[in-house]
Amino acid sequence: MRVLSSALAATLLIGSAALAQNTATLRWTEGAPNSLSEVKNDTKIEGLKTDDIHINVSLADVKETEYNRVWVQVSNHGTTPITFDPQSAILLNGDKAVRAEVPEKAANSIQKYGEAKSQELSSAHCNMMMRGQQKTGTSACQPTDTQVQMGKQIAAFSSQQAQWVRDNGLKQKTLAPGEEAQGAIVFKKDKKPANYVLRVPVGSVILEFPVGAQNRLPSYD
Repeated sequence: MRVLSSALAATLLIGSAALAQNTATLRWTEGAPNSLSEVKNDTKIEGLKTDDIHINVSLADVKETEYNRVWVQVSNHGTTPITFDPQSAILLNGDKAVRAEVPEKAANSIQKYGEAKSQELSSAHCNMMMRGQQKTGTSACQPTDTQVQMGKQIAAFSSQQAQWVRDNGLKQKTLAPGEEAQGAIVFKKDKKPANYVLRVPVGSVILEFPVGAQNRLPSYD
């Protein structure tokens, strides 16, 4: 999990503060003229507008994985190009900072985790059966049909989720005037529900959004 220690987080925050001296920081605030909010499919979407940048974000669970995703839609309404690096986004929770994951690495982790759980379920589980022992002196060592089927389902679903991250993970790019980018920024989950400040640098502006996550771990963990 890309969670920084208190010392490293402090260093990151100091660095962010230094960066802020040369950039403007704009935070989403309920009811503010430049702050938008709506709910779609039980997910809260928050938006901010400047003269040059329009951005919408929403945080949701990547189900049955160790990751959350922030869906970002950002567009350049100015007259000059704007740089956007999703890997510079962070989630702040007190003195702890969670950095964005590289999409391909997160996808590989999701797939390997599912494959390991699938193998665990599909492996032989030895159930010593008194009656069998008495007759043959052997033990029954076979996974049940249910365990085999569940293992296949876990592997297939994990592969599907991993591919979703690969297909939708945002990459660094420069937005030309009138251009838009949208996709997911992936973060490792904490061990319990938490409220964060999502910090997203776009061009010369740092945009901040209050977001919350349930941080549900896989049910088969």
